[in-house]
Amino acid sequence: MKKKISLIMICTCLILLSSCGSYYIPPDWYDETLAYYEEGFKSGWKNEKEDLYISDELKDESIEFGYLLKDLDGDKADELLIGIIDDSDETKFTDIYIWHRDIGAFRIMSAGEGYYMYLCDSDIIREDSWYGSQTKTNYMRYDSKDNSFLIVDGGSKPKKVELTRFKRGTR
Repeated sequence: MKKKISLIMICTCLILLSSCGSYYIPPDWYDETLAYYEEGFKSGWKNEKEDLYISDELKDESIEFGYLLKDLDGDKADELLIGIIDDSDETKFTDIYIWHRDIGAFRIMSAGEGYYMYLCDSDIIREDSWYGSQTKTNYMRYDSKDNSFLIVDGGSKPKKVELTRFKRGTR
């Protein structure tokens, strides 16, 4: 009996130790979020969730939106970036979603209304935000281990990237 208990304890410890520092990220974790945005754009946001603010900019049918799946931190799991499709020299992003190890799909950053996020070289995110009467710019690197964006020194010029277009109901 003691051998069985010891064996069970050893197996339990090995299982727990083998999972330390890693966790499972479903490969299609963003599908439900993409479906929500797709349905929102098609319906004019008639079924907007109360706990997920959708900006007037996203509701503006004259603005085209799309998404980018991009592994920002090299953990082999994509993050989801929602952005504007236009003819500017860099892609403006309004929302970034991650897979949060404790709560699942999570919008970690949101912008818009003239202040945006941009993807730069080395997968650095530049965030412009309103700060008093001026614009504040931060450069950040995503860290999935801490579910956070860490501020880094400087960054390169924002890039233009191709987004997968969301379809609107009236087009």
